[in-house]
Formats: sequence, C-alpha cells, structure tokens
Amino acid sequence: MKLKEIYELFERTGCVTLNTVSGGEPHPRIIHLNGCDDEGIYFRTMISKPFYRHLMENPSLSLCGIYPNGMAQLDEESGSPYFEPGYFIRLIGEARTVSPDVITEKGKTDLRFKTAAHDLTAYPAMINFVIHRARGEVFDYDFEKQGRDHKILRTRFSFGGEEPTVAGCRITDKCTACGKCRKNCTFKAIEKRGDRYQIIPERCDACGTCFKGCPVQAIEPANNL
Repeated sequence: MKLKEIYELFERTGCVTLNTVSGGEPHPRIIHLNGCDDEGIYFRTMISKPFYRHLMENPSLSLCGIYPNGMAQLDEESGSPYFEPGYFIRLIGEARTVSPDVITEKGKTDLRFKTAAHDLTAYPAMINFVIHRARGEVFDYDFEKQGRDHKILRTRFSFGGEEPTVAGCRITDKCTACGKCRKNCTFKAIEKRGDRYQIIPERCDACGTCFKGCPVQAIEPANNL
C-alpha cells in the first residue's frame, strides 16, 4: 500500500487513538492527523504536554482507528453482537519532530499543512511530529458475510524501511492432513495444498480454533504485528 492510501484510511476514521510509552506504561490519547507526504504521516501537540515528553524520551508509538463506528448491536435472543461491515486500521512505528520552517513551507501547497502552520503562530508551544517508519494492518471485516463468502480480509503494510509480518496462525510440517482444522474454521482461512493444509494469512483471525483443535499440535500461534 502507498503512504497516501494508508493515510486516507486513517483519515476516514476521523480521530484516532495514539499510544505512547513512558515508564513502562502505555499512555493513550485521541488525536487528529494533519497530513501525509513521502516522509510519513504527521500530527502535532504542545511541548508543554506529557505527550511531547513521552515521544522525546521514547519515539515509539501506535495508532488505531475504526470505520464506520465499531458499535455492536446485540441480538435480543442470542445476545450475539452484530457489527456493520467496516475496517479498523492500526500501526506501530516511530515519530520524530519536524521543524516549523518545514511545516510552513509545506503549508504553501497543502491545506492540511497550512492549518498546522497557522497553529504554530497561534500556539507558540505547538510542535509537529512525523511518523517516519511503521508497519501495520488494515483489518477489513464482514462477520455476517453480507458482501462476500469469508469474514475478514487482512492487508499488512509498512513504510520507512520497516518490513510487515505475516498475519494469522501457521500450519507446520507436522501436519498429517487430517482436515480437522479446515472443517472447524469459520473464517474460511484454511485450504489444502498438495498433501498438507495451509492457512490463508489474509483471512485468518487467529481465533485459536485450529490451534486448540489440532490433534498433532501442528499449528503455531500468530506472530506480533
């Protein structure tokens, strides 16, 4: 995926959750992103906030947003939740500061950066950051299969020199091709290839049904993002 596509998916969700790490603790807050170019994804805060100090101590962060809203409707009889088809998007990466002069220059040709440049004058403590390297995922869901024959579609992405990992669980060479995993998978994420079964990473929710049910322990749990 191109950086612009990643940014537009985040922007579509509205405000996003951003987490920093300080003293070994995660610190979440809601922010609004304010631009994107070949350097990365931009946001801003004030040097007087803990937010700023956290990033100067540790540039690592995570972002997460959901579209359309993530609200669940409960079935009155079963109590099962219903989610309108949509997606969530997340990333983990690093941010660095951007000088006011750079933001002002970018603001000459981009409305989003123009707003950021204006805030530099209106709020003297304002500082801009860019997420210059990250890896992440778009998790497109349709749990009731209203528009397709499988529940999810996961797309991994990266930028700034990061490499994406592979989603989902993995079937190892211990597989005896009994077929139990495929029979039990409600995500249609397992198929037979040759004399073994394999997991389709893009469809695997890592729900653990195959992992727990494999009679020969041939399935490994999912890796980190």
